[in-house]
Amino acid sequence: MYLMETKLFLKRNVISFMFFCKRSTVDLAYKIHGKPLSKNSVPILVIHGLMGSKKNFESIAKNIAATTKNTAITVDLRNHGDSPHTSSHTYLELAADISHLMKKVSVKRAKIVGHSMGGRTAMVLALTENPKVASLVVVDISPVSTAGLLNDFFPELLKVMETMEFQGKESISKARATVKKVIIESGVMKHDDSIDFILLNVGLKPNKRIGWLCNVETLKKYFESIATFPSEMKGKTYKGPTLFIGGGDSKYIPPEDIKGIRIFFPKAELKYIPNVGHNVHAEDPKTFLKLVNQFLIKY
Repeated sequence: MYLMETKLFLKRNVISFMFFCKRSTVDLAYKIHGKPLSKNSVPILVIHGLMGSKKNFESIAKNIAATTKNTAITVDLRNHGDSPHTSSHTYLELAADISHLMKKVSVKRAKIVGHSMGGRTAMVLALTENPKVASLVVVDISPVSTAGLLNDFFPELLKVMETMEFQGKESISKARATVKKVIIESGVMKHDDSIDFILLNVGLKPNKRIGWLCNVETLKKYFESIATFPSEMKGKTYKGPTLFIGGGDSKYIPPEDIKGIRIFFPKAELKYIPNVGHNVHAEDPKTFLKLVNQFLIKY
């Protein structure tokens, strides 16, 4: 009797856990570039970073699709772009969302390219669901260390963003101009910084009002989770082809991290693009695409 009750208890809890996992995923907004998906497609998923969106990678994805003669899919992670806003934001959830999207579009395996937060999302997916990831490209982020810039800059920026009050009848261009003025006056960003990248988060929300397209409240609340590679990944490995690309002027992937990186990703290569910072793909798209396309064609 005790054995039967134990089995029943375990079964119920497994079902509850599966149900929770299913409920915790969201349907991500995405866009397909290049040739249509087919039954045996192994497309290339391109995942943006913090406060980015699929729009940031449209030209990159189009080039990747054309050069590799494959399908490229850009996505908006939860709490970003056109994807749903939620009250939580962890890498396990972000990876589960990508896995859910793959199932939704009937893709069993994909090549993943992820920048910054998107890179960590890709790493978690590769480490937790090995068979779904054919190869992996991680752009300017490490599973070992976190750049001080990430910890110092983004929390301050999110605080400023949280103070913004949008007027219902203003235009998007006027709203962006106001936001730019407030951010620059706060001292968080300067005129010569990538402020236009942040301004892309100002747009028309589902309620037809102008505001932040990213979920500022949740991103601020879960920033520590975003800035830290999840401890649950300890002991897990992904043995598929892996390329890390760092910006030569960025501090997000210190050269000494390669030893720790290869504990998770034994086949990892680490290459730097000189004279660029964190937004490698935007600062030197030609070199970035050459490295990425060569890798994706090979693997």
